[in-house]
Amino acid sequence: MAKIFSDGKIPKRFEGYVIYPLWGEHIIKEKTGFTTEGLKDDPKYAKSRENASEFGVLTQSCKAIRMALNEGLPKSNNLEVCNGLTTIMRKVMCCDTVAERGNRCLKNGFESAGGKSLFVGYDFNPSGLFRTTFKGNYHFDISKRKLVFEPFKTQEAFVFPEGVDCVGFRLGALRFDFGTSASFLQLTDMEFYGFDSRSTKKLRLCIKDFPDGEGVIFFLLEVAFFIENEGTFVSIPQNDTKVVYVLGVE
Repeated sequence: MAKIFSDGKIPKRFEGYVIYPLWGEHIIKEKTGFTTEGLKDDPKYAKSRENASEFGVLTQSCKAIRMALNEGLPKSNNLEVCNGLTTIMRKVMCCDTVAERGNRCLKNGFESAGGKSLFVGYDFNPSGLFRTTFKGNYHFDISKRKLVFEPFKTQEAFVFPEGVDCVGFRLGALRFDFGTSASFLQLTDMEFYGFDSRSTKKLRLCIKDFPDGEGVIFFLLEVAFFIENEGTFVSIPQNDTKVVYVLGVE
């Protein structure tokens, strides 16, 4: 590496060297390190090429899943939602022990027990965590596609944000085909309970008549808070407290 001086225009490249400005001077050094041509062909960048190939397909699937769940996902912190989903899906993809590196996929990842267990308990909204919002008892039976709260006491079960007096929740099932990105979403009706609602021994939510099809099925619980106004339920302006929680994967 050396400094160069010139009264005229200095080129950015000269034969096997590159020239760049630094602190008011110009430095010339031999071309080394990363190049576009090297990325395409150099064996030392093989892992980078494999990662790029897998990551491109993964991010497309993540986007398609977010679009399928667009109605229920919070809008106020969209970047966090995107980044969080990409991170967990990358971990699921790494559970694919069938395909070679560079061709691993989410379909194979979710067919493994490890991939399923990684995604169960995932919160789509990093700012709305189920474990900090819900303090009650529940049981999800994936074979019957049924969620049971037992007992159900609104004040004890949910941590209400300041200024709200009602909670709404519903059960959902999303089938997603990682080969075609085709999706199908079914949701139960939203159940609304005021802060002072009386307790019940048992509350059930169930997905019924879910059609057959290709793909992985994600069972989700959506929780959101509202302000009740003369029998209507008004969502709060900042919906970053909304919970979209993965109960099970089939």
